[in-house]
Amino acid sequence: MLLSVTLSLVAIAVSYWIFSATMTNYYERLGTNLVRTLASQLDADELDHYFETGEMDDAYYATQSFIRDMVDNNDVEYLYVVRPHGIGVTFLFDSDMEFEEGGTYDDGGYCALGTYVDLVGAFAENLDNLLAGKPVEPIIQQDESYGWMMTAMTPVLHSDGSMAGYVMADISMNDVMNTQRTFLVALGALLTSLTIGFIALFLAIMRRQVVQPIDLLTQATGAFIQNNEAELAQGTATVNVPSIRTGDEVELLANSFRKMEEDMISYIRSFMEITAEKERIGAELNVATQIQADMLPRIFPAFPERKEFDIYATMDPAKEVGGDFYDFFLVDDDHLAVVIADVSGKGVPAALFMVIAKTLIKNHAQNKETPGEVFTQTNEQLCEGNDAGLFVTAWMGILEISTGKFIYVNAGHNPPLLKHAGGQFEWLKSRPGFVLAGMEGVRYRENVLELTPGDILYLYTDGVTEATDAEQQLFGEDRLLAALNEEPGLSVHELLPKIKRCINDFVGEAEQFDDITMLGLSYRSKGV
Repeated sequence: MLLSVTLSLVAIAVSYWIFSATMTNYYERLGTNLVRTLASQLDADELDHYFETGEMDDAYYATQSFIRDMVDNNDVEYLYVVRPHGIGVTFLFDSDMEFEEGGTYDDGGYCALGTYVDLVGAFAENLDNLLAGKPVEPIIQQDESYGWMMTAMTPVLHSDGSMAGYVMADISMNDVMNTQRTFLVALGALLTSLTIGFIALFLAIMRRQVVQPIDLLTQATGAFIQNNEAELAQGTATVNVPSIRTGDEVELLANSFRKMEEDMISYIRSFMEITAEKERIGAELNVATQIQADMLPRIFPAFPERKEFDIYATMDPAKEVGGDFYDFFLVDDDHLAVVIADVSGKGVPAALFMVIAKTLIKNHAQNKETPGEVFTQTNEQLCEGNDAGLFVTAWMGILEISTGKFIYVNAGHNPPLLKHAGGQFEWLKSRPGFVLAGMEGVRYRENVLELTPGDILYLYTDGVTEATDAEQQLFGEDRLLAALNEEPGLSVHELLPKIKRCINDFVGEAEQFDDITMLGLSYRSKGV
């Protein structure tokens, strides 16, 4: 519809322009020929004489009669000859001249020989061009008294090229303008009628070929959801798109709708099966999460009867089940073992490997083996049948409670931090051994330090330092050290939740990609 209206407007504009240009060119040629014909019959010296003397002789009257005959025999309103004078012109001849009557240019009367008139606007500009020897075009403008007029002009020259005067012809354009308006109205009415007829025909075809079939498709798809809601939920719905034969894109659309409903029914059936399976797996993962949580010590204080030390630990898995684990247990009345570890990977495989690693480490430690022996034997057993290529970074220490002697071993794990009584946390640096389950035949070297009452040991996994915010910046070791030393008087029960809050504030809304596990050991006093 917009295209039809646009084409009609363009057709009207182009047709009107061509018609107007043709009519204007015709009258411009008519006026130009008239003034040139009259100019060819005038003598420049005689014009000088009439201008200078203001006297009319027989030759003057003969020329005046000739001018009147030209007006009577041609489609021209006025024909006159003027001479430039000052900022205006002085009339020499006027076709409207009645010898027995007088008048002025402004009141429409004849302009007798010697009548002076000021020139303004386009007339003054054309006079300047004539005096400069430049060609001039006819002037078309609307006059309050005469309506639309076209004025053509041409100079009368002396033999030396100077101008003695120039001829002007006024041709009425009122009939031309009326004809143009009539043409415009008729053409507009015709094209408007054609446009309305075309639009009506187009809408009728559109309704039959497009709108009605699409209405059928709309009703069918709406009914498919409303009438088959229960069937969709049960996976027993059927296709209800009607057969549409239009031979064009609408038929293709109907076929696409039919195929869409078939695919939707098939998808819903598959989705129901997948959902049921996902719910089953989810239930099993919940059980696995509970089992994993139950395997880690979660009751604090863990040893309320022992005043020599205090211990606290937390773990936040990145998925339902994680690969991090911690453990602490009494080997005997005078020896406390602490372990923290991180299995490569995430999810169920890492959790299963974690269970195996945790069990092996605890079993060997309870056999009174040293930390180095525990890791050596555990590594050998984990390497057997490790086709998945998983490995464990781990850190373990055994505290002799009565003396404060602390023997520890590192299997590729993050170094812990130690705070002596009255001091600040510092890195407990030691040369780490190879990761567990990474390679057979590895022997792990032990390190020894002396804990004194008031010392606090902080263990963690890489999920702490590698926690990432929305701008992909890491929490890092510097922030961890600053957070630990911010409030040095906190107990381990207060310290670990504080570090977790610092991590959460740093990460913000970013997703947690790794398990976050921490363990704190506070050595209060030596045993008796």
